[in-house]
Amino acid sequence: MKSIFTTTAILAPLVTLGACTTTQPVEEVIVAPPPIEQTCIPINTLKMVVIPAVTKSGFSIVSIETEPQQIYDDVAKKWITIETPPIERREPWTKVVTPEQLIYVDEENKEVTDICELNVEKPVVEKPLDVVNEPMPMPE
Repeated sequence: MKSIFTTTAILAPLVTLGACTTTQPVEEVIVAPPPIEQTCIPINTLKMVVIPAVTKSGFSIVSIETEPQQIYDDVAKKWITIETPPIERREPWTKVVTPEQLIYVDEENKEVTDICELNVEKPVVEKPLDVVNEPMPMPE
């Protein structure tokens, strides 16, 4: 048994020293993102086309019913009912069937839907100042 302990005592440090090997530090890999490809078309290279609205027009008849009038006839000494026809008038009307549309086309007059605005500064809208009208002094 003494030889097992002796062998174990000798081999244990050798095994642990053999397991500790020097490794090279891992180099940090820098991954650069691929360049961004522009898939949209700049708006300044396109032509704006206005498609007018489609409307439907016509006339409608507006009728206003009137009540019969009662008139006293002095000669016949009785009331006479006069039927008056309804008041009618023609009213024009217009209905928008399809609203107006704005589309953008390229050089080949094909409609473009993938539009981007590159380096376009949006206008700054300033809030108007509240102007208080103070009364002006009356000249003497």
